[in-house]
Amino acid sequence: MRTYLAPLGFDSRRVVRPVLSEGLDTGDHILLLQPATGSDQGDSALEEVEDILTQVVPDLDPVAETLPYSDFVETTLHCADLIQASDGETIVILGGGARELLLPLTIATFTATDDVDTILQIGDIDSSVRRLPQLNLRGNVSDAEAGLLADLGMLDTPLSITEIADGLDKSKSTIARHVSSLESEGFVSASKNGRLKNVSITDSGRVFLKTWHRPQI
Repeated sequence: MRTYLAPLGFDSRRVVRPVLSEGLDTGDHILLLQPATGSDQGDSALEEVEDILTQVVPDLDPVAETLPYSDFVETTLHCADLIQASDGETIVILGGGARELLLPLTIATFTATDDVDTILQIGDIDSSVRRLPQLNLRGNVSDAEAGLLADLGMLDTPLSITEIADGLDKSKSTIARHVSSLESEGFVSASKNGRLKNVSITDSGRVFLKTWHRPQI
């Protein structure tokens, strides 16, 4: 079972295309986010989504959820609640609707990666449907661990624990401990190559480094 969450504006295709590209089965849920002040165009788009998707799953019943768009924080919290309450596989579609809803939903999505299975985006330029990486934007790591991440960014990875330790002139035990913490945050990936563990920086790690500043000694 899947739960799709998507902001719905005036263009029903920005919901329908991502849903159909991912798949739709009996028992799936469609939750469409709209501003609390509705409009005839929004109502028409909702009817179009229902008309098209019920041709695939006849008993499908898309639900419209109205959000308090004038309060950014409350809207973000509401989106987070909806994500956490979703049943089954949670798929968030970021590609349409009013910006007052799209931005809070985006923030809620990327700060609740444990509750989101798939993030889809439909492009404004070519209308293609893409899967987005689930970036960890919180970064609960120590300065020493973040420092290692920054050092890895200047090395030609993937590298083994031994190669990293030798290159940075640090003990293997320290490197292994820091790599384990970074891996748990999703900032590095570690793959087995025989007896060796090869370490690479992930997209989340690269994004984190853009906003991290090494402490001055």
